[in-house]
Amino acid sequence: MTRPPLFHRAYGDALAWLPRPIVQVHDIGTGKTWRGEATISAGSSLLAKVVRAGASFPPAADAVPVTVEMIPTDEGETWRRRFGDFPLNTSLRAGRTPGTIEETLGPVTAILRLVPDKSGVTQIPEGYRLLGLSLPRFLWPVLDVRESAEGGKYRFKVAMHLWGALIQGYEGWLEAADAP
Repeated sequence: MTRPPLFHRAYGDALAWLPRPIVQVHDIGTGKTWRGEATISAGSSLLAKVVRAGASFPPAADAVPVTVEMIPTDEGETWRRRFGDFPLNTSLRAGRTPGTIEETLGPVTAILRLVPDKSGVTQIPEGYRLLGLSLPRFLWPVLDVRESAEGGKYRFKVAMHLWGALIQGYEGWLEAADAP
């Protein structure tokens, strides 16, 4: 018997009433590719520049073509994002508590609680690890992550701040790669 996709398991009963585009995006089966467009914002502080360079985040730009390839793995999923020419790859797995996922980018893992409502899903940080070690709260970036649906399309908005400074943000939409 095949296991439900990672996000479907984390959404639990909310899967029955979440907007259809959100359910579809996370129904990756044996793998799925999505295409869309994003607007990327980048903080201008020295801190933002250092963090963005270390994480290989893409530069600020409007109307950037986006591709997201979602691949199931034994532990969860691998997401291969491409913002124009800039790759951003993460691995995801079920969190230790119900309704959470853990997303790893390089040496940093974010523990995120998925909070569904009738119009979408908010992801709320519950902790971070660096090289497997828990980070104290004062080192946690503030994340504003929202999935929603508008006009039949999956919409995303992500913003990361650290100590009040914008580090990186992006927002846009996705549709199936084979959509007309």
